Amino acid sequence: MTYFVIVWILLLTTCYLLGIALLNVFQASCFTRVGDRLIVALWLGTIILSISLLTTSLVLPLSPLVGAILVGSLCLLSLLSKRTRTELLALRSTLSKEVILEFLTIAIAIASLTTHQVTWYDTGYYHYQVIQWLEKFGTVPGVALLFPNFGFTSSWFAFAAPLNAEIFGSRVSAVTNGFVLLIATLQFFICLAHCLKRKAYLSDWFMVSCSLILLPLVVLVSSLETILVSPSPDIPIIFIVESTVWVILGISTHKKSFSAMSARAIEPEVIPLFLSAGAVTIKLTALPVLLISGLFFIFSRGFRPRRILVAGIVITLVIAPMLISGVITSGCPVYPSSLFCLDLPWSPTLEDIKHISKGTHGVTTWVNSPPSGIHPWLWSLWHWFNSSIQKQFMALLIPLSIFPTIYLVKKVKIDQFYEQLWVILIAVLGIIFITLQSPFFRFAVPYLGLLPALGIAVYFKDNFEDTFNTIVERLGSQFPFRNIHSLLPIIYLSLIASIVTTYACINSSQLLLPPQIQRISFVKKQVNDIAYFSPVQNVSCWATQLPCTIEVLPNVKLHNSAKGIAGGFVRVRSHNPLWVKP
Repeated sequence: MTYFVIVWILLLTTCYLLGIALLNVFQASCFTRVGDRLIVALWLGTIILSISLLTTSLVLPLSPLVGAILVGSLCLLSLLSKRTRTELLALRSTLSKEVILEFLTIAIAIASLTTHQVTWYDTGYYHYQVIQWLEKFGTVPGVALLFPNFGFTSSWFAFAAPLNAEIFGSRVSAVTNGFVLLIATLQFFICLAHCLKRKAYLSDWFMVSCSLILLPLVVLVSSLETILVSPSPDIPIIFIVESTVWVILGISTHKKSFSAMSARAIEPEVIPLFLSAGAVTIKLTALPVLLISGLFFIFSRGFRPRRILVAGIVITLVIAPMLISGVITSGCPVYPSSLFCLDLPWSPTLEDIKHISKGTHGVTTWVNSPPSGIHPWLWSLWHWFNSSIQKQFMALLIPLSIFPTIYLVKKVKIDQFYEQLWVILIAVLGIIFITLQSPFFRFAVPYLGLLPALGIAVYFKDNFEDTFNTIVERLGSQFPFRNIHSLLPIIYLSLIASIVTTYACINSSQLLLPPQIQRISFVKKQVNDIAYFSPVQNVSCWATQLPCTIEVLPNVKLHNSAKGIAGGFVRVRSHNPLWVKP
């Protein structure tokens, strides 16, 4: 647990510096409150660091030393800006003893929740192995030939690689998801504080409502709780989607305050575009957010052709490392999709790529063939519906999301509806995209929560905000505490943290580091010039030494025997090649 808290403090400092520097480049004057700028900077900094590490992995292994040098260089570059140094000093002046105590209480509570043994299936199946490949060797050519899932590119794995050095013995892979939960929790309390101080915007009420939906789901629902204690990219996507919408609402609320900005200035609307493009590098399930954020950037102040060019440049710069990494590992920039795949020496066959693609987002291929006369989609959806309670709950939430939309259309004034339109578009497009591609509850969660949260926020703001402010004012007058808003969270969170920490740390060894992820039995095998480890009676390698895979095909060999597995892998061409141009 101690390792998690220390790393989070270092990451918060780093991400804040990087994010504030970028906010100043974007001239984001719409975020004037200290708390808002802090949260936006943290999310931006997290994206910047993830993409920078993924870019570095193209040429260097992401060892702790390489990660430290990169972080130090980026921080020094950020501090070259006088405005960044000024904001850093201003933030430091707000760090009172009460604020530090609040933060430590929240951090300890979250650390106690995430300091458990990692048991998420996908972590053993490929997450941890991919992280280890990046940490030891960087981006390796043709690694998808060893095991198809090793070709899945995510900047979140690059973000985790320097933090998962071999010295920690496969104990700390959940540190990154705990970090985003920490940011999301801080964001909730900052927005709640705005509400308690009667200075809330619609974006604050939205974030409070959305957090009250998502945070309990992530912490209490068994499947999401299991994923939380892992390096899975599903968790950051949940909170980055939520935060991108929050930024869009915040910018829309303050659009009049920067309407007079120079036409050549970089508009603040680029912030959600940057966040959503970064989210796509973490997981492709964020594509709907990127599409709508792009439209928001292009049309938010009236259409101008130059914005299409700017949007294209921003998106290209952000996702280029992911596309290049995909080409290196599998020959496909958006692997496992066969779109734009190249016929390279390390490319899997097109048939293999299509097979893995169907296994990840081909809904009708996940069940047996339907009886004659029954449409395959209806047959697949029926089997999907009956496969788990979570999917039945998800199927119920989808039509329920229609009601908040109807309310928003009827109740919101025409001149204000523009702000909510973007949220509705993200939610609707996201639900449709996930339903058609990969209808898993963990993928749909960020989109399913948007419309109910927005509906609650608008309804509460229109009908109960004045009453709420009156109650808060009267309660404040009854207590002689100047810092009542900060004192109450300290009391409640201290109690929660004490209980959770006591439960989590019955084993005193967890006070420093979590337990190791499980170990498996394996046998050593050899195919061509590749010596590898194969799990026994299992398909998951977990923390087994590299290279580990179920089976290496006989047409795969080392790209460069002198470099070993660090040099990558190639496919031996037959006289009748299996690669067929699409």
